Order: sequence, then structure tokens, then C-alpha cells
Amino acid sequence: MTWEFLDRPEHVDAASKDADVFVGSRLSSDQIRERPGLRLIQVAGAGYEGIDLSAVPRGVTVANTSHHGRAIAEYCLMSMLVFSRSLLEEDRALREGTWLSVFQNPGSPVHETLVGRAVGIIGYGEIGSEVGRLARALGMRVAVVRRAPQATPPSEVDWVGSLDQLPYLLRISDFVVVTVPLTEATTKLIGPEELAAMPSTAVLINVARGPIVDEEALYAALRDRAIRGAAIDVWWQYPTDGNQGEPSRLPFGTLQNVLLTPHTSGVTTDVFRNRMKDVAANIAALRDGLPLRNIVFPAHD
Repeated sequence: MTWEFLDRPEHVDAASKDADVFVGSRLSSDQIRERPGLRLIQVAGAGYEGIDLSAVPRGVTVANTSHHGRAIAEYCLMSMLVFSRSLLEEDRALREGTWLSVFQNPGSPVHETLVGRAVGIIGYGEIGSEVGRLARALGMRVAVVRRAPQATPPSEVDWVGSLDQLPYLLRISDFVVVTVPLTEATTKLIGPEELAAMPSTAVLINVARGPIVDEEALYAALRDRAIRGAAIDVWWQYPTDGNQGEPSRLPFGTLQNVLLTPHTSGVTTDVFRNRMKDVAANIAALRDGLPLRNIVFPAHD
């Protein structure tokens, strides 16, 4: 049994067409058809939107892996602390010789702890539930909207509702964390009306996918200070063919109230280690005729 681990389109095109297993996150319909011996497409992360599922033939399984919940949840908590303590402003000011401290400048802001603050979590899967548990441990109030709200919410959640109750969640939240998958239904889920519903002191944290938030609406809300700020780890534009580029067609980098990261909230050694264990386990299971794990697109019977 042979396998290949490739993720750049040009590398996939040049690679062997005889592999039984493909490990990566991008495979077009043409690339799938060029590999008639494929038995398993193993995505080395959670998102599999880069695989053309409509082209996956009978007998081929698509599986993924995750393990990123805790890492991304820590990023979300870090972002809340950054904004609650005005770290972006204070770091920038002190580099320029200005002390934003009430002891030197009496008009400087006095910060708040996270105790008693409300975090609204959109989606409550692996990432959202980890955010909820960490937030609760810090004494925060936790509100959640999800596609299928449970009759009895998890112990760390104060309120849970369905997606059509999103406006209420936005109104009551000091921090809004986006964790839902990108689908047709969630594209631009956060638009002008939703951003307007948030308190002017609220912070949006997007660790899901860029297009879930309306690009123009978010830029305008941040530029006009309609909301306090945003932490953006997922984007509307990504580098192609190895070329670096801007993450958005709008100049988010010129704004002073945004924390910008290049889709690295889940990039930790433990995440990669556990993902590779899953990949190896599925390849071994395929070789030995054992059941595969984390199947997202079953082979046709």
C-alpha cells in the first residue's frame, strides 16, 4: 500500500497517481479522477471543503481529524484578555514613549477582569465547548446558540438557544466567538444587522471561517468603532501557489482595534502530534481491513 502527503496543488499534480491513500486537505475533481487506485482520502485536519466530494467515486472513503479544540479555545481566551486589558493600545503607546497608566496619565482607562463578563458562542462543537469550559473556569457567563439546542444545557452554559435566537445572544455578549462550520446557511451569518446588535463595547472573535462574517460589514464596524474590536484568525483570501498576499481586499491591517493572526489559532505541537496519530491509525486500519475512524464521506455500498 502506498500513500502521499501533499497539500499544494502543483505538488499534487506532479505526484504519483498510483497511491492508495492521499493525505492532505485539497484534491480537485480532476486530481481525484487521475488516481483510480485511491481507497482513502485522509484530511489531516478538520476542514474538508477543499476535497471535491462530488467527484469521490464508489469505494473511496474521506476521513478527517481534529484535536484542535483546546488550542483554539486558549486563543479565544487570550484574545479576550488582550482586549479586556487594552494590551494592543498599551503596547503600541509605550513603544512610542507614552504611558497609558492612571498613575502617569489620570485619564487612562482602568481595566476589568473577565469575571462576570458574558461570552456568546456561536456553535458548540469541539471548539465552542472548550471555549465554554475555559470561560466558565474564569468566572464568565456563557451563552450559546447552536443548530440543535439541548433541552438541558451543559453544566458550564448559562443559556442556550437556536440559531434564530442569535440576535439575543449578540445583544447580551461582551465577547462573541464564531465557531460554526462554513455552509451555505452560515455564509455571512454575521452581517451588518448582527454587528449592529452587538454592544459598542463588544469584541468579535472569529476562529471558524472568514466568509461566515461579512467582510465589508466587519471592516466598517471596526473602522467606525461600532464595536470595540475583533480578533481575526480566519480570512477571506489566502496565499495561492505559495505566493504571499493580503488576507482581505480591505485594509484591516490599518485598523488599531484588531488582533490579526494567519490562521494559527490551532497550530500547536500537541495538535499536530495527535492528528498524525489519527492519520497513521487510519492508514494502518485500511491496510489491515479494520474500521476507519472519523469518516466524513462514507464509501458507497
